[in-house]
Amino acid sequence: MTTSLRAAAVVGFLACLTAGTRAARAQADGGAPAAPPDGGTVDGAPAAPETAPAADTGPGLFEQSQAASAAPSAPEAAPAPPFLLDGYTRGDVFIGKFPGAPRGQIKADYGELALAVRTKKEPYGDAFAEARIRYGLQGDEQQAFLDLREAYVNAYLGRLDLRLGQQIIVWGRADALNPTSNLTPVDFRIHSPLEDDIRVGNVGARAFLRFAPFRLEGVWMPVYLPTVLPPVALPQYVTFGPPTYPSLDLTSGTEAARLHLELPSFEMSVSYLHGYALLPGIALTDLVLTGVDPNGGSMGTPGPTPPSIVVSRTAYAQQVIGFDFSTALGEVMTVRGEAAYRRPYGWQNTEFGQVAYPDLQYVLGADHAFGSLSVIAQYMGRYVFDWQKQDGPKMPLDPSTLPEYTPAGQVAVFSNVSAQLAKINQILFSQTAQLQHLCTVRVEWLALHDALSISALGLLNFTTKEWAFTPRIGYRLSDALTAYVGAQIFKGPNDTLFGLIDEQLSAGYAELRFTF
Repeated sequence: MTTSLRAAAVVGFLACLTAGTRAARAQADGGAPAAPPDGGTVDGAPAAPETAPAADTGPGLFEQSQAASAAPSAPEAAPAPPFLLDGYTRGDVFIGKFPGAPRGQIKADYGELALAVRTKKEPYGDAFAEARIRYGLQGDEQQAFLDLREAYVNAYLGRLDLRLGQQIIVWGRADALNPTSNLTPVDFRIHSPLEDDIRVGNVGARAFLRFAPFRLEGVWMPVYLPTVLPPVALPQYVTFGPPTYPSLDLTSGTEAARLHLELPSFEMSVSYLHGYALLPGIALTDLVLTGVDPNGGSMGTPGPTPPSIVVSRTAYAQQVIGFDFSTALGEVMTVRGEAAYRRPYGWQNTEFGQVAYPDLQYVLGADHAFGSLSVIAQYMGRYVFDWQKQDGPKMPLDPSTLPEYTPAGQVAVFSNVSAQLAKINQILFSQTAQLQHLCTVRVEWLALHDALSISALGLLNFTTKEWAFTPRIGYRLSDALTAYVGAQIFKGPNDTLFGLIDEQLSAGYAELRFTF
């Protein structure tokens, strides 16, 4: 029996003990960053046709809790319980390519138990928390892992609604690609069939001031949490040192505001964010050449000693101005769009390209249901201002090829490493071309009384030749038990982001999920 099935059996037994407390929860916010796709429902927009045949539980929308407080209460046959408990157990296995060899490798093999509790909704507020216990293999680590995904309290103070605690905040109305969503980091090392699972909750405050048809939203995140990419192979003699992130104080947090306009057939918002970018760059922190004595002279060793090149993930500050909208054109289709102008601080004076160039990203899409077939199609563009192509040489790998320790030699090696880091950063920031054109298509077909779901998300970057494809088949074996099989495939040239993460993230998978 595999690790995931053994772990699933254990957490499945625990789930049966609490199955009597089953209750429905609202679905989580959706949308995603612009590097490998991550979609879902966004700000109350119609759900993308990624919806699984069985309910995929997730934390409730803040907006939904507000709508519930404004709606008249239905008469209850019995007093509501003080809290509602639900969750799921699942067993997963992911199999992909072994880096650098034509054979397969287990990328992930684990069992997971998720428990979510929501207190009874009162006129003055309520609370929500979700924790996940996972045991098994994720990437290169075999261990038990506890993840407190969200834990917050809501306060309803007349027209003002306030949320405090660890939470996931996703902005935007587009599907899969959300340029305005810059508050919640993601962890791309997590292997999961559900796109929402890679999001990482952060501690902060979120407030809404309602004066219909407008809502003013404010967010403050005092703690910096970065987006994490899977580990990639570094050149020889290059290692990662401690990251350079902002300190925890009142001046280093992220502040954001968003003004919503909500009409019966049209919704839009404008937003502003000031804070640190979720995806840090890479900067050089230490460089020691071959044959270098810490005191400035030759070590006198019989041959060149290995060089040491230390780099670190380095956060940078930015401001982002955003806009999004959605509207229904009768029963023909729903049209939605999103745009964001991002201006980092200090991008003109970076030695290693660890700060992204200013850019403008924009998305326009439409969705329509053809009976049991749902389709979302989108176009996305990205324009980079003051762009310059970074095409640095490879880092020196052989210490015997490095120049002797002289001022001129040190300058030459430093210049080589700086140019290579600038190239890598441009790949990480997806800014390898000044103007890029992308498209996404998401489809889902429901059959057998919605017990069978066949869905797929495809992304193609016409400019960089990167593409991603995530097909999935789900079958509801019972009201609570669902089986999934699918794949997550990323492809691209070697000098692109998808090309770097292909061997780490591309995999086929199978999952068995019990929801209670």
